[in-house]
Amino acid sequence: MGYFFGRLPISLDPVVTRKEYLDASDRAVDALAHEADRRDTAYRHALECLAAGRPARAARAFSSLLEQRPRDPALHRMLGISHFRAGNARLAARHLETALILLTRAESPGIPLVRTLRIEVEASVVRLALVAAYERLGHRAGVIRCLSQNRPLTWPIPSRRGL
Repeated sequence: MGYFFGRLPISLDPVVTRKEYLDASDRAVDALAHEADRRDTAYRHALECLAAGRPARAARAFSSLLEQRPRDPALHRMLGISHFRAGNARLAARHLETALILLTRAESPGIPLVRTLRIEVEASVVRLALVAAYERLGHRAGVIRCLSQNRPLTWPIPSRRGL
C-alpha cells in the first residue's frame, strides 16, 4: 500500500511505500538539521551570534548575506527569527512571510520526495515562527491562518510501527 503526495486534486503519481516515506522524512529532517554544515563561514557566524544571545548582531549578519542571496528562504527564515529574538516582531513577520512565499514557489510537481518533504518541514517551521511573531503583534487572524495552513503532507501519515 502506498501514500499519495501532492495537493488537491490528488494525483496518482508518485506512490511511495511507508518505508520510502519514512526514509525520505528522516533525510529531509537531517538535511535541515545539518544546514549550517553546508553553508559558508558568514552563515555559521550569524548562527553562532544567534545561539550566543546576540540576535541584533545575527540579524545584521543575515541581512548582509541576504543582499547576496535575496531569494534564499533559509536566510529570510533566520533573519526573521533573529529579528523576533531582538524584539522586532514586525520585521520578523515580514521576513518569515517572505520565506514562506519563497518556499511555496519552490514546490512543484515532479520534484524528488526528499526535497518535497524538506520544503514542507521548513515551511512548517516558518509558520510556527510566524505564529509567535503574529501573537506578539496581536494579529489574531494571522495566527489562525498560519495554524490552519500547518498541515501534514500526506493523509494518512504512516507511523514507524509496522515496519
